[in-house]
Amino acid sequence: MKRLILVLIFTPLILFSQKTDVLKRGSMAYFKGISLGFLVQGQTKYPSPYNGPEVRGLFNDGAYHILVDAYVSKLIFGFQLTDEYLYLEKIDNSGEVWKPRGFNNSFSSLTRSYWISLGYNVYDNFNLKLSVGLRSGPTKSLFLNNKTASEIALGYRYNDPSNIFNKSILSSEKYSEIDFSLSINYIFQIYQNFGIVPEIGYTFNHGGITSGLSIMFINQLYE
Repeated sequence: MKRLILVLIFTPLILFSQKTDVLKRGSMAYFKGISLGFLVQGQTKYPSPYNGPEVRGLFNDGAYHILVDAYVSKLIFGFQLTDEYLYLEKIDNSGEVWKPRGFNNSFSSLTRSYWISLGYNVYDNFNLKLSVGLRSGPTKSLFLNNKTASEIALGYRYNDPSNIFNKSILSSEKYSEIDFSLSINYIFQIYQNFGIVPEIGYTFNHGGITSGLSIMFINQLYE
């Protein structure tokens, strides 16, 4: 009799626990994981004649990207923030005068971009992402806002540092545009719930090649 009573008492609890586990699995089954990453950017398009910083390699413009991606089933939903120091802006129609976009003589200036990304799992852990970004400036840097424009320019060996200032053309002080980016990444699971996601991409307006790495939390309940 005692055994029967114990069975009657604990059976609903066991069934509820199993039901709760099923609900948890059902609600999380499509959530693959979330990643946080950092990308650096190189520039491939330069004007002619060119009066900007000395080009010593691909990654010469001081741009960096911080991104967050959520992986849901075969889709990726992402947000990306970009600080850019030395993208070039054409000031006149003759193509003779260029300057770093966003620099003025009040602070170390830059353009900032906000991106929305949508991706798709093409095969296995291989993913393709398309991003749309709004780039505007000038605005202060997130991490180097205590430096002046001339200090930033000094680090990039300007052939003619006077190009970082141009008060005669007021329209050059404000900048805004839409840009597009295409990138690919691949998820490597390295330890239990954690993985790394190498990524390489290209921003179209100014020939920006991005590359970097994300750290991903992988949902073990994903099916």
